This record gives sequence, C-alpha cells and structure tokens, in this order.
Amino acid sequence: MTNSTYRLAAGLAAVTLLAVALTGCGGGADKETAGGDVASLTTPAAPTSATPAGGTAIGRPQLRLDTTDEEETQIWETYKICLHEHGVKKNEGRSAGATGTGTGLSLDQSGEPKAAYVACANKLPLQPPELDREKNPNFASQWNDYVQCLRGRGLKIHSLPDNSGWTYDDGVADPTNGLDEVARAKADKDCTQEEFGAKK
Repeated sequence: MTNSTYRLAAGLAAVTLLAVALTGCGGGADKETAGGDVASLTTPAAPTSATPAGGTAIGRPQLRLDTTDEEETQIWETYKICLHEHGVKKNEGRSAGATGTGTGLSLDQSGEPKAAYVACANKLPLQPPELDREKNPNFASQWNDYVQCLRGRGLKIHSLPDNSGWTYDDGVADPTNGLDEVARAKADKDCTQEEFGAKK
C-alpha cells in the first residue's frame, strides 16, 4: 500500500510539515497515523503570545477554496522566508535548490527558535473557512460528500470516525486504483471545490 497522504485543501501538507515547530510554540494540529495515510484538516493555531484575545493573529493571510496553486505557494514561501530570516535554520539537504525568493526552501523542524514563530505568526496562512468545522455548520455533511466524491473517482478510502481525515481501505491491493500523484491531487482539488464550494 502506498504511503501517500492527501489533504482536503492544497497547502495542508505544508501545515503538517510546520506543525511540529508550531506545537513547540503553543500551536497544534490534528495527529496523523504512523503510516501517513490519513488526511487532516486542522490549521495549526498561531502561538498564543501572538494571538489577540478572542481572535487569530492580526493580518494572517486567508486562503480561499479558489486560491491558485501559485498564490498559495507564494503565501507559504513568504511565511518560510520570514521564519528563516528570524533564525530558523535551513534543512540543507532539502534546500539545495532554494533561491533568493525562497523557492524550494525547506526548514529545520525542531521548532527553534520559538521567537521566530512568534515573530512570523501573522504570516501563517489560515485555511479556507469552509474547511473549518468550527466555522462551517455544514462541515460534516460536506465532508462525507467529499469522501464519496473521492471514492467515485477511484480512491479506495474511508473517513475517520470523527471526520478529521480519511485513510485508505484495508486489504485492498491498490487503494489508489492506479491513479498517479497528479491525478490524485486533481481529484482532491476538484472534490474540495465541488463539495465545499459556493454551490452548497
């Protein structure tokens, strides 16, 4: 079985990569299974010291369901550049192709220095409100429709009991049904738009 993980919205993979560091500053994210086959929906919270009472960190960029891949990449790169400028070290083995614009920048995941995450909290993107179970009263039904949409496109998956993500079906020789990474990403994006979009 493949270890590929698919997220409900583009950019959650990057959220997960930063979750360890943010957890060290008071933020958190839904946990993934050890196998890495669970999709998670939660955006890590900004460090509490950078979050005003009753709200999120001021000025955080808001992702939308229709945010393009290019726009989202730029938003995440801006956040990573800020962290690096405030002392978070590069992961040298993975940043060999990085340029001055931050393209391909991979950062150390130790969570240090904590002050960098506080300083850059206002650049950490917020996921679309439609994907936030606290803000979207129709989240549960839309999530179930989303999972069914992915199943209809060939993925052999099922939802976790709390709708926090999905995992591949057990005992299936090829739960991806032969879909390559590009096709799976397209199915994910299309189903997110269809089931959580404005039509609902």
